[in-house]
Amino acid sequence: MKGSFLALAAAVALLAGCGGSSSSAPTKTLGQFDVALKVLKHGGQVIALVPVTINGHGPYTFALDTGASQSLVDSQVARELRVKKTGDSHPVAGITSVTNVRTIEVKDWRVGKVKLPATTIVEANLPFGNADGGVQGLLGSDLLSAFDVVTIDYADGVLKLHARPPIKTSK
Repeated sequence: MKGSFLALAAAVALLAGCGGSSSSAPTKTLGQFDVALKVLKHGGQVIALVPVTINGHGPYTFALDTGASQSLVDSQVARELRVKKTGDSHPVAGITSVTNVRTIEVKDWRVGKVKLPATTIVEANLPFGNADGGVQGLLGSDLLSAFDVVTIDYADGVLKLHARPPIKTSK
């Protein structure tokens, strides 16, 4: 059943696109950045999709995955982008298996119009991911934790990212 839902999510993402709003700048309110997301529901299963741009390419369709400790991009997308591989590989545990994956450097990327910090993410073959449609990556807690508060508003289709206030030091 889960596989069929992911196939449905991939097909809907391909047909409907991801990104919702066509505004040129993110909505910002008191350190909050709003990113349009597409919410897909099938029975009791829900997936939230966001547009991600990497090195000026995309947008690619990434699923929000708050349970993933590391963000990842589909291998075909990584090949198209010709991103630098770090040479590192390490095991990643999923629900049913452990897989060895490679990591890549991502220096310039955005979710919607919100700039994300440069980082190293996992490159892996996603079962329903490809560069032409479907889910092409996952945004995990490693990136979401760069923000002070993250709100996924399923009803209104908005990902709300609350920026951390600058740290003040006393002299």
